[in-house]
Amino acid sequence: MIPSIGFVGYSNSGKTTVVAALIKILSQKGYRVAAIKHASHGYDLDVPGKDSWQHFQAGAQKVIVVGPDAMSVHQHLEREPLLAEILATIENVDLILIEGYKNEPGPKVEIVREKESPRVGLKGNLLAVVSDSPIPEEVPCFPSDQLDELAEFLIANYFPDDRG
Repeated sequence: MIPSIGFVGYSNSGKTTVVAALIKILSQKGYRVAAIKHASHGYDLDVPGKDSWQHFQAGAQKVIVVGPDAMSVHQHLEREPLLAEILATIENVDLILIEGYKNEPGPKVEIVREKESPRVGLKGNLLAVVSDSPIPEEVPCFPSDQLDELAEFLIANYFPDDRG
């Protein structure tokens, strides 16, 4: 099973910035990374007026857009899939970074904007914290400008044999 790590925090805490930076750092180190972004309020993948948007709006259950170096699938769902179902579809990567899904089980990194910000309250799932203010925690706390150290922490915990 491919290891996965959740990144959680309240809106505008910097989750996307942290996940994008970690993807870049880990990819540069040779790791193949997948990302899942939970859009709890819905999202729009397609640009209105484009061909694929027209197909989807016309009622296609699934639209697949293929280019020379990427493919996207946009499909209607009867229900929101469980995180475990999504994870089961991902192949050929070393690590999956999950933004959101704070109530799902599994290791999490909490992103806290300021020391006084409300906390998600992860209990036993908390692996680390990213915050620009020191937070008293029993897990490592990384400043948002030191994400290389967080990447090394994740590598040490998930790929200990890869350390050089």
